[in-house]
Amino acid sequence: MSPARAALSALALALLALAGCGDSEPGLAPDPASSTEPSPEPAPEPPQDPAQDPGGFAPTDYSYTLTLTCYCPDAGIPIRVTVADDEVVSAVYARGGGRSGAVAGDPVPLSRVVSLDEVIAAAETPDAHRVEVDWPEGQDHPTSVAVDPSERAVDEEYGYLVADVEVAEAPR
Repeated sequence: MSPARAALSALALALLALAGCGDSEPGLAPDPASSTEPSPEPAPEPPQDPAQDPGGFAPTDYSYTLTLTCYCPDAGIPIRVTVADDEVVSAVYARGGGRSGAVAGDPVPLSRVVSLDEVIAAAETPDAHRVEVDWPEGQDHPTSVAVDPSERAVDEEYGYLVADVEVAEAPR
């Protein structure tokens, strides 16, 4: 994970930890010395140079194998996804089976798959109950992301396993 992403993750965890903290105990009168004036807002951060942190997967043309982990018909079935100009353009089952009765080589509806940019966005979900990410150091994408959006909901968890990323060569 890049230092910028690590710092962002640490900040998000710190903010979540502080979200339930107050400055007085229930039933006690507030401290008269504490101000009721709102704190001044911090100055906006300068925009980052996209060359230093593109905010996603830098290549725009690539293919990879996606395995979904969810309560969905395609769970556990590897899907070969092709992305061109940062858009998913095709997806096919890499093998058959599963609840959907998938057949190797059959097309997968594009609404069921995501690009690596979307996998990375899921890895950086700030308001989920729990996010678990396996992002090997020095790699430009995670190998797995698991998201539990809500502590109170059941069966809404989802995840992505990423393998066999192949960046397309630029035309000569």
